[in-house]
Amino acid sequence: MNYLLTLSRWHKVAERIHNALKEREANVRTTFTATTVSPWNRYGVEERAALIARRAASDLALVEAGTRAIATIRSALARRNAELGISGRLAEVEAARRRAVLYQAVIEGQDADMVRPESLSALPSAMLGGTEQGGCARRPPAVTLQMADPVFLESLREGLARERHCAARLLDEIADLNCEKVEIDLPQEAIGMAALAA
Repeated sequence: MNYLLTLSRWHKVAERIHNALKEREANVRTTFTATTVSPWNRYGVEERAALIARRAASDLALVEAGTRAIATIRSALARRNAELGISGRLAEVEAARRRAVLYQAVIEGQDADMVRPESLSALPSAMLGGTEQGGCARRPPAVTLQMADPVFLESLREGLARERHCAARLLDEIADLNCEKVEIDLPQEAIGMAALAA
């Protein structure tokens, strides 16, 4: 049956079908690989086993139909996403977020104990040289250099704001594009799992 839904709604439909299949997949797997019977309860088990196997086979058929429906939905969404440029925008969002995370890490990684390279020679010798304790030379503590100067840090703050704004703008565009509609033919077995009106 054909349904004309928005891209975002199709994503939800695929998710609902996927979730509905989980229990059925587990039932099929358990039935055909882990069905057990107690030794004292082995008589007359044939009829019950046949019923359990029929239910599992029915579930298997639903899983097959459901997974085909999900593949159909995802293929149609991928084609439409490419036509609308959603995939490209998502890649740009990922790149902007990655840059923003790096900028933020550098900004937040600055510490008051850091020393500018040009100030290192002004540090007291006792702080830089080893000291002896009981005849053993002690290794001097490491000095963390402040490699980022104030101008560079300010450029990172501006870059962080710019990348966050860029990502937000692109995500808004993607949300608007996800309101576009696409028609997909779903098999009858998947309609119930998708909770769609027949």
